[in-house]
Formats: sequence, C-alpha cells, structure tokens
Amino acid sequence: MSLPSPPTRQHRVTTLVDDLLAEQQSLTAVERFSRHHDQVGAVAKEKVYRSLLPARAPKAGEQYAFEVDLDACSGCKACVAGCHSLNGLDEHETWREVGLLVGEPSNRHGAGPAIQQTITSACHHCVDPGCLGGCPVKAYDKDAVTGIVRHLDDQCIGCQYCVMKCPYEVPKFSAKLGIVRKCDMCVNRLAVGEAPACVQSCPNGAIKITLVNQAEIKSQTAAKGVDSFLADTPDPRITVPTTRYLTKWELQNLFAADQAVPRLDQPHWPLVVMLVFTQAAVGLFALALPSLLAGAAGTKWLLLMAFALLNLGLLVAPLHLGRPLKAWRAFLGWRTSWLSREIIAFNQLAPLGAAAVMLAWLPWLAQTFPPVANFMAKLPGWVPPLAKMQWPLLAGVVLVGLACVFVSAMVYVDTKRACWAPRHTLGAFYLTAGQLGLAFAAAGLALTDDTLLARELAGGALLLKLAAYGWRHWENATAARNAQHPCHLNARAYRELLPELHAFARVGLVGSLVFGLLALGNVAGGIKLWTAAAALLAVASEVAARYVFFRAGAGKKMPGGVAA
Repeated sequence: MSLPSPPTRQHRVTTLVDDLLAEQQSLTAVERFSRHHDQVGAVAKEKVYRSLLPARAPKAGEQYAFEVDLDACSGCKACVAGCHSLNGLDEHETWREVGLLVGEPSNRHGAGPAIQQTITSACHHCVDPGCLGGCPVKAYDKDAVTGIVRHLDDQCIGCQYCVMKCPYEVPKFSAKLGIVRKCDMCVNRLAVGEAPACVQSCPNGAIKITLVNQAEIKSQTAAKGVDSFLADTPDPRITVPTTRYLTKWELQNLFAADQAVPRLDQPHWPLVVMLVFTQAAVGLFALALPSLLAGAAGTKWLLLMAFALLNLGLLVAPLHLGRPLKAWRAFLGWRTSWLSREIIAFNQLAPLGAAAVMLAWLPWLAQTFPPVANFMAKLPGWVPPLAKMQWPLLAGVVLVGLACVFVSAMVYVDTKRACWAPRHTLGAFYLTAGQLGLAFAAAGLALTDDTLLARELAGGALLLKLAAYGWRHWENATAARNAQHPCHLNARAYRELLPELHAFARVGLVGSLVFGLLALGNVAGGIKLWTAAAALLAVASEVAARYVFFRAGAGKKMPGGVAA
C-alpha cells in the first residue's frame, strides 16, 4: 500500500491563518489603520482623538488652527480620503492635499542627507483671509470665537474671485453646484468635541487642532516674513496663515517638488471678453471727446460704437458666474472688495454713456423722425442747454471710464500675484484701451468719410501697437531668461504651453503693420477696408493677450507632487 505523495507547490494546502497573514502583508497603511480603528473600543478611541484637540475653547484673541508634525507625516493621503468622504465632495474635488518638499535640510548638528518631505495642507484659516476680503457678496465669515473661516454656500454667486485672492488655492469651484466650497475645519464636529475628518483619519497622528494667539501670529509673520511659515510657499504676509508645521529639520533650504514646472490656470473666457471690450469702449469714449470739440461729423458714430462695445462686454460678464441670478448682490462687499467696486463703477459708466449717446444723436433724431422734432419744438428752452451739456457730460464719461479701467486692474493687482503686479496689469489694461480706441475710432471715422482724421488715428494705433508688442515681448523675454524672476514660470507657461498664441502675437504684429501702412497710404482708396481689418485684428490680438493674462497667470502655491 503506497502512501499519498506530499502536496506540490501548485497544490499546497493553505489554512485561514495563512490567508489572513498573506492579506495582512499586502495591506496599506490606511487599511491597517482602519482595521485597528474597528478593533479598538469606543472609549479608547475617544481618548486618542481627544488628545488631538485643545483641552479648552479659544479665549479672546485666540483661534483654532491646524498643527502638522511633518516628521510623522508619511504621505499616505488618509487625511485626503477622510476629508473627501466625510464632506461628500465631488469626484475631483479636494479640500486637503499632499505635496512634497525636496532638498538637503539642516539641523543644529549640520547638514543632513537629501530628503523628500511630504506636506499635508488644507485651509489655513488665516488671520487676514484674502477670500473674505475679496468676496463681493460677503459669502465668507471668520467666526469671532473659533477663528474658523467658513464659506456661506447660500450666499455665493460663483464668481471665483476668492480662488484668485487665496495665495494657497484653497477654495475650489464646483461647476455642478455653481459655487465655491472649502474646508471649514469640520466645525460641526469640533462643536461636539470630535476631531475633524483629516485629524481622525491620520494613522500617525500627524495632524491635530491647536490654539494660536492671533496677535502673536501676526507679529511673527511680520518679523520673519517668508521664513515664518513653510519653505517655497506664498508669502505668508499676504494673509497671515495660522497652520503650524513642526519638524526637527530646518526646511528653508528645501523647495517644492513641482517648483520648476510651468502650469496653466483657468482661461475665464467671459472675463477676457468683458475686459477687452469695456476697455475698447473707454478708449473710444476718450477719443470721441476731442472729435466732438473739433466738430467732426462722425462723433456720434464713435459714441454709438463705444456704447455698443461697453454693453457687449457687460452682457458677457455674468456668464462667468456660477449663479448669475444672484449677481445683484455683488455690491455688498464694496468696503473691501475691488470686484464690488468694479461692478459699481461700471454701473455708473453705463447710464452716463447712454446719456452722452442720446445727446449726440438728438439732432439726427429730430431731423429724421417728425414726432421727435415736434416734441423738441414744445420745449424750446431746453434745446440750447442740452447742446451745451454734451461736452461736459462726455468729459465725465471719459473720467469715469478711466476710473473703471483702473478699478478693473486693481481687481487683479489685489491678488498679489507676481505676474499681475501693478506695472504689468495697469500697463496692459490702459494700453488695450488706447490701442483699441484708436483702431475703432479710425475705422468709425473712415466709414463716415473723415479720411484725414481716420489716417491720423490709424497711424496712432500702429505706433501704440508697436509699443505694446515691444513692451510685452521685452517683459516676457526678461522673465524667461532669469530663473529667479518672479514671473519666470509664467513666461515659460506662455512660451512652452501656449506656443500657438506666442506665434499669433507675431502674426498680429505683422498684420497690424500691413493694415496700418495700407490705411496710412489710403492704398487703392480702400481706407474703410484697411481700418476695419486693422480694428478686427487689434481686437483678436488683445483677446489673445488677455487670454494669456489669465491662462499663464498662475501664482505661487503650496508644494505639489513630482510632475509627470
């Protein structure tokens, strides 16, 4: 009788214990923590999580803040998953992110080996939050007791200005809901003594909630500047973040893993159209004033064109909003928000522009429509004063229009992004107004057969186009050559990620030269065609430039991961 042969490798018998051990070896850190969490009793869990919360509520001048032990953070992203799950976020929406710092840190014993340090970050619940100050509808609130910066979803109109204002890119726009949302430190859990989702999810206890003194944070930030927060991040003096990062290493020599990678931002097409056409309208209004004083017959057409361009820009602007029907409340933040001030300013320009157009067209209407003439005949004492009011009213329109361009520029200057600095933004916006104003004025006067003045304006538009292109090209080339330039990545994004627009800028320059010279020479008597073509090309060029302004306008942010 023969004995059974031992099992081969292919038919080895495994027990339940073998299977569990094999499974345990393949578990991730998050899965192991989840099993441990389920096996520990409620009392023990409460003890662990309460140790990650302050023992008392904030006193006057204090607030809650995140504290991150970087030496304990493994980069497992359990905090990201916990936050996403508990808050019911959209598939690609995250309120907490994990990035990397790399380099050679140092401590009191000297330089250490090259390391890769994971960084977990969410809303920093800043002492001076940019999102709160920039919101035009007051959809943000900094709680007076806890210091937590909360977003009020029901008040949000989805303008996304807070996304631009926050240097840490914390607020996230939800296209599905049409609003912005952000981390609120799980305030409802804190109110009942429970740890926020990210704190409770971390298997290493790397995140906890602590109390900070707001006055001390402000003074430390003002004194130490960029060294008071975290290496290779936006200047903390902009908003005074309260998150504290703790480590035994000196991380100031480290840099973000993606710090040399250019990136593109949102294009914001409605804002592109709004800015270009409203600035063109202001330029036209400004040129209509000397035309009116000179008695040019085509003045009324310039005013009509300007008013049409202004309304086109203003009608497109609400398309940028996630909730355009609530845009009527956008004046509420006028004390702190440049966006509110921009909306108020344009609401002053529109009726003033309409009045100027009506006064300019009143004589023509009286000649063309007998009812209008009969009505004016009944008010003979009003006609001379109205005629005298025309140029002061138009002068007022010009002043308000120039103020509108300034306020529009300040909307972006106030974000503190390097590429939107006053020199760049104010220069670009006023150049657009001047260049497009000249181009449209030349086309409008050419259509009314004022050939001499049209040629002069076409020459002015050509010179301003050359100046604008030369200035932009010099600024971009300077930033692209110097890796330490604050706009270096923006210049690279324009050249490397938007090469078609970089090429179009050159085509636009050549086209402007060709059409401008043809208009100056009135070649073949086609000045109407040449000036119209030059105006259309000028609009296309400025739309492309404003698209680059937004698309390649990303600012510095929290450290990201290694780019593919």
